Amino acid sequence: MKKWWTNTLSLLVMIFILLPILTIVLLAIGKAWIYPALLPQKIDLSYYFKMLFTNQELISSLLNSIYLAFGTIVLTLVIAYPTAIALANYQFVSKKLLSVLVYLPLVIPSIAIITNIDFMMIKFGLNGSFIGIVIVHTLFCLPYAIKLLVDNLSLYGSKFSEVSRNLGASRLQTFLQVTLPMSNQGLQGAILMTYIVSMTQYLSTLLIGDGKFLTMSVRMFPFTQAGRYKIAAVYAITFIVVTIIPLYLIDKFLIKNPQEVN
Repeated sequence: MKKWWTNTLSLLVMIFILLPILTIVLLAIGKAWIYPALLPQKIDLSYYFKMLFTNQELISSLLNSIYLAFGTIVLTLVIAYPTAIALANYQFVSKKLLSVLVYLPLVIPSIAIITNIDFMMIKFGLNGSFIGIVIVHTLFCLPYAIKLLVDNLSLYGSKFSEVSRNLGASRLQTFLQVTLPMSNQGLQGAILMTYIVSMTQYLSTLLIGDGKFLTMSVRMFPFTQAGRYKIAAVYAITFIVVTIIPLYLIDKFLIKNPQEVN
């Protein structure tokens, strides 16, 4: 009975996940899909590939999304990794306060944060710049990255690093040969989550970017609002593909599993 219930629940979850994706695919490649027909009358793959390879707006938005995502990954790791090491391995006066502050972007409504950041970006001349958008993306990625890294580093604590230092290794050697290899899973999760969050940022990219960086999410939303669902579906499929493929490559090749690290 329990197995039957588990299988049924798994099937329902798969249906709820796959059905919207299937609908998007049919919208992108379907032709003459007129209500109340359940399926398109014709399938035309050429429209999707023509849009993908010849539409300059689609190509430029795709490149903008990828550039911003990788810039966000770099800045997020530069801030999140040392912060996570400090929170996981050291005791200091403001540790509890810092532990709360890093999660504020998840608690405070994003519209309130973005509106105030936009004002600051204008004052510092960063509004409409690549680094300005990367900074605001990083703000929303940091809580996820720090959480994943802290959880990973807490599994081992600082005892291995202390042993390495006691055996005569320098701080740099200890970091490269002990701390970094033990952080593989946390770094992997942080990179994956940062990439996803950055790729899906709409309002922050639109406001801080001042309309100069039109990413996939920024371009896709107006098509949906205007009822141009076929074009929106083409953007959506491309968006899904360029999200899944890098995630697979990062998971497969970028960071080794702990078992593979000598």
